[in-house]
Amino acid sequence: MLRHLNNQEMLAITSTWSTNPDAKETFLSIVDIAPFHSKVVKVNAELLAIQPASSELSPAMRELTAKAADVDEDHDAFTRAVATGIEADRAYCFAAKPRQLRRAEELAKAHAKLLPTGLSIINASLLAESGNTTRIAALLETEPAIADLLESIPVRDDRTVLDLTKRWIAAGKKLGKLEHQRSVLTAKEVTKPTNLATISTVRGRWLRLVSQVLSVLELSDAPAEAIEIIRGPVRLASERAGKRYAASDSNAHEAPVDDASAAGPEALEAAAIM
Repeated sequence: MLRHLNNQEMLAITSTWSTNPDAKETFLSIVDIAPFHSKVVKVNAELLAIQPASSELSPAMRELTAKAADVDEDHDAFTRAVATGIEADRAYCFAAKPRQLRRAEELAKAHAKLLPTGLSIINASLLAESGNTTRIAALLETEPAIADLLESIPVRDDRTVLDLTKRWIAAGKKLGKLEHQRSVLTAKEVTKPTNLATISTVRGRWLRLVSQVLSVLELSDAPAEAIEIIRGPVRLASERAGKRYAASDSNAHEAPVDDASAAGPEALEAAAIM
């Protein structure tokens, strides 16, 4: 009934043999099967790799995500501050006597270049926000008149809108770095996509190895207790899988499935290795 074990049951067995200190010591103490232990460790790692990825974030990913959230708040605050600073100065241009229409026009053009889509940028992805501030940094280099205009707009603490813009750019640069770090970490943590053929290959290798271990144990002169420590969990899991399979087989006779695509993943896996 080994072939009716699901992936998690298979993983539980070889994980115990390879990582549980007591079970590992017992396995290695049985000279007949000790040479198989390195293969057990290898196939267990392969089986672990085809398990579904956990939806829970790792501590490292949680830390990076929290940092990105803090920097994103700074980015959004600077975005609003720059936009508001320009708009306030432009409003003053119309309130002045005489009206400063030329400056108002220059401010409108600068605002359009800095924020072509308005404040919607703060709702974009972190990567898009970072890319936008990179564009703004280049804009200030190629059009120094915009930088001069922003520097002429005062804000609190002897700062200008240009100072706010530079801090906005710095926040965007941090976001880009954090997003890169998150993508690298994700690549390391995420389970590689697997298809039915890959799953079947790993399961087949596991079944051949475990069957070999059990066959050797049948002829071993090792203490019965040691043999049972290794063989017992397999026997119990197999019995449970057998009962589960018998029940599902009975249901299948009552309501046959003609289309293979309607079968569940476990059924497909079993069919692939039988």
